[in-house]
This record gives sequence, C-alpha cells and structure tokens, in this order.
Amino acid sequence: MEITEGVVIESFEEVPEVRVVRIKPSRWLDFKPGQYFQVFIPDGDDIKPYSVSSPPSNREYIEFCVKRVEGGHASNFMFHTEIGDKLKMQGPMGRFVLQDNIGNDIIFAATGTGISSIKPMIQTIFERGTDKQIWLFFGVRTENDIIYKKEFEKIAAKNRNFHFIPCLSRALEAWRGERGYVQDAMKRLIKDITNKDVYLCGVAEMVEQMRKIAEELGFTKEKIHFEKYV
Repeated sequence: MEITEGVVIESFEEVPEVRVVRIKPSRWLDFKPGQYFQVFIPDGDDIKPYSVSSPPSNREYIEFCVKRVEGGHASNFMFHTEIGDKLKMQGPMGRFVLQDNIGNDIIFAATGTGISSIKPMIQTIFERGTDKQIWLFFGVRTENDIIYKKEFEKIAAKNRNFHFIPCLSRALEAWRGERGYVQDAMKRLIKDITNKDVYLCGVAEMVEQMRKIAEELGFTKEKIHFEKYV
C-alpha cells in the first residue's frame, strides 16, 4: 500500500488529554467513514493506527483524534505536533465502515477516542440526508471529557431524528443527562430493535459487553458492526 506524506495544518486540544491533529496530505486519499491510516512516528520507527475523525466530504485535511497515554511514544509525539510538521501515512485501512445504503435505523455506541470512527459516519449520514432514527450513546467520565460535544449538539439541533446521549461514569451532581455506562443506557433506552443496526467502537471490554447485550436484545450478528481498541 502506498505511503503518502502530509503536513500538519492544525493541532489543538479538544478536551483534556485529547488533541485534534489535522493533516493535509500531498495528494488526496479517498477513504470510507470509519477507516484509519497508519501514521509513521519518527524517532523510534513506530507505526500507529489512527482512525480518521473527519468525513470524506472534507477534502481540506485528514483529522485524527489523539488521546495522550502516559509513557506512550506515539501518542506523546502526536500530542506535541505543531503546524508545519511533516508526517508519513499509509492507508486507508479497515473494514469497520459505514454501509453504503442506510436502510435501517442505527444505534452508535462509543467510548473515549472510539468516537473517532463514529463521528465521520454520523456526519456522512446527515450530509446525505436521512429519515432514519440515529442514536449515539457516548461514554466518558465527566462532562469535560465529551469529545466533539459541540459538533454533535449542532447535528442534534438541526436533525430531530438524531439522539445524542452522553453517558457519564463520574458525573457531577449538576449533570442532568445519563449517568453510568453506555451498556446500561442502551439496554434501558432501546426497547424495539426492529429494523436497526448497531455500530460499536471503543475499548475491548466495552465492545464485548455491548455485543453481548445487543445479542441478548435480539440483534443478529450481521446487524452488529464493531471495532475494538486495545
């Protein structure tokens, strides 16, 4: 697979310990919502996969959402990128992609930076237009940790069929939304699975629990799409 060089055109903190890095490739690389690129990390010969968090319709840059991991060579390098830095990328890769034809309602569930794969899927759905019901259950610790909060609130404000449901495991007393974990919220709020698909992305434990819940609710395996982060 071909390797392409890109230059960083923006790099900013989205929420504490999570940074958005936008890279303009030397030539455009077509990808599907949900796919990722392998990014070559200098000074160590590391290769790190990062999901593209911008939709394919945005041809100005490819966006990555990076969580800083203590002691993590790749994440700390990406977290400190500056405008003008050059990076090499290989891709796109990955089979966790949005279906071409949206024939059913969709339930998305993500935790942490697992939202990176989900965000462009949701943006693409509403760019195309749909009358299907779309849910997003997004699990983080606190309100300050809700990545892309403003973007999802804007989509919800424009589309009554989009249901944005942040689930906070360490919510403050003033929080009026869902508390606890995405697994529990989805099990409690989704009663009818007729004509619905499920897309899951996040840490392996959450995804496995969600897959089990989805199967218990009656979803067949072909209706459950997932990607696990290690």
